[in-house]
Parts: sequence; structure tokens; C-alpha cells
Amino acid sequence: MELRGAVAIVTGSSRGIGKAIALELAHRGCNVVVAARTVRATPQRRGTVQETAREVEALGVRALAVVTDVTSMLDVRRMVEEALGAFGRIDILVNNAGEIGDNRDFLEVTPEQWNAILGSNLFGAFHCSLAVAPVMVRQGSGAIINLTSGAAVRTDFLSVPYGVAKAGIDRLTRGIADDLKDRGVACVPVSPGTVATETVRRLYAGQDLSWAQPQEWTARAVADILEEGAMAYTGQVVSVRQYLEGKRS
Repeated sequence: MELRGAVAIVTGSSRGIGKAIALELAHRGCNVVVAARTVRATPQRRGTVQETAREVEALGVRALAVVTDVTSMLDVRRMVEEALGAFGRIDILVNNAGEIGDNRDFLEVTPEQWNAILGSNLFGAFHCSLAVAPVMVRQGSGAIINLTSGAAVRTDFLSVPYGVAKAGIDRLTRGIADDLKDRGVACVPVSPGTVATETVRRLYAGQDLSWAQPQEWTARAVADILEEGAMAYTGQVVSVRQYLEGKRS
């Protein structure tokens, strides 16, 4: 895919991995729809959709900031309409938005936490993919990148609802990839590993996270996969570390 001039939606891009992906795509010439809920920064949630949009535009491309709650299909459809109104097409969707929650034992999980984590991760990816895929099919091309996690297959890592949500995203991705590959649309699950975001630092407060991956690694891997051709990876879980190490070898 030629990224220069392409249009990408990146959810959860007010901070963290989503912001890093938005800026990396912008650096490579993409126009970016910055979609997130945060419009007012707090000590716990630094960064806003407007701030990321300004940083994207500073790289010489166009940005559109859309306040979006991916758990709401109405919000997602409005985001897609605004993106099409501004740019006329959508080439890339990065489903990054989602809550991690905490490391609580299954016996301490509440229905409210379960719904919040599955809603922001799994339902969010479903809503956005369902709204954007028909646009890409009409265009005859497009790529959906779904951020997944080792928690999808590891039972000793983070909470049960988070792991279930990411396992669901893996299955969702494989299904979309199989259904749309003959219509020019790729769907790739990308697994960042443990990344030293603000959320992870809060989750592991007081622990040494010097071993954690920089969020820029994930951003670089996503952009490289898109430039290389996402269809080559459609439906396959791509580990960021293994992918980048493979490119260096």
C-alpha cells in the first residue's frame, strides 16, 4: 500500500500506542482520522484527540479529530460519515481502542468490569470494522489492523475478561480476513507484547519496566506491514517483536 495520501482511522489515538501509530502513519504521508473519547486531559489520562490531531498536522498531512466512543455504534457510524465527508475514502482502520482493566482474580471480576472491557475491546473492534468494511469493499481495497495481545492465549497474563476480549478479536480478525480477502480487504491482528504505556505503568506501579517495548515499535511494525502489503499477513497474528527482528535479520 502506498501510504502517502492514504486515509487512516486510528481509534484510541489520544495517547499511548494509538497516538504512536497515528504519528508514524502521518510521518509516512497518511492523512489521519484521530478517534478517541478524551477531550480533556487529566493526570490519569494525558493527551486528547485535539492534541494528537495538531501533532499529525505538524507533520504536513491532514488530520480530523473525531470524539468517538467505540462502544457506541451510533458514534462509530458518525465517525465514518465525518471521515468520508472530509476525505472521500478510508484506506486503513486501526482498531486500537480498549481498556485493560486490572489484574484482579476471576472471583473478583464484576459484570460491570466484564462489560466495559469486552465492550471497548471486542465490541469496539466489531463496530468499527462493520462500519468501515463496506466502504473498503466498494473501493476494492483496504486494510484493517486489530491490536491483539498475548493475553488471548496466555492464562497467567492480565485478567480473564481482557484475555477473552483479545481472543475474541483474534477470531473476529480471522473471520473478517477470510470473508473479505477476495474483495481486496485485508485484516491483520498485530500483537504488541508488553508496552510501557501510561496504563501499563499504573498497572505495574513500582515494578521495573525497562524490559517493556517502546510503543514506537508497534507503530513502526503496523506501518511497515501496510507498506509491505497487509494481504500477505491477512488473518495471521503478527508479533511485533518477531516481525521487527525478522526484518533486521
